[in-house]
Amino acid sequence: MKRRIILLLLLLAGCSRSIPSTGPAISFDEASGVITINPAVDSKRRVGYGFPLGSVTVETLGHKEGVLLFEYTHEVEGGYTVYLCRVPVTEPLVTIRLPKGGDTEPETSFDLEDCELVRRGSVFFD
Repeated sequence: MKRRIILLLLLLAGCSRSIPSTGPAISFDEASGVITINPAVDSKRRVGYGFPLGSVTVETLGHKEGVLLFEYTHEVEGGYTVYLCRVPVTEPLVTIRLPKGGDTEPETSFDLEDCELVRRGSVFFD
């Protein structure tokens, strides 16, 4: 009987996730101006933050085939670009540093060249 219980416990322990999915899917540190996305968290969430000449919006779409899908929208003075990005759930936290002063380009820990361009437009003409 003890042997069966131990075997059952070992089987259940092997079924647990090895990647911790604790913490929020998206967080924002106002002091540093950094948006952080946790690829391990399977959640749908949308957040947007403004800076002097534009804004950044991030929407997590959940996990699919071992990656976190999220849309990244960068808007400057009415013109916007939307990207669909994929990050393996095993990757470290993804960061987006909002521009300060007169800068218009956020710094991202991911390469936008690896993301799929979804659409471009203008909030004034769409």
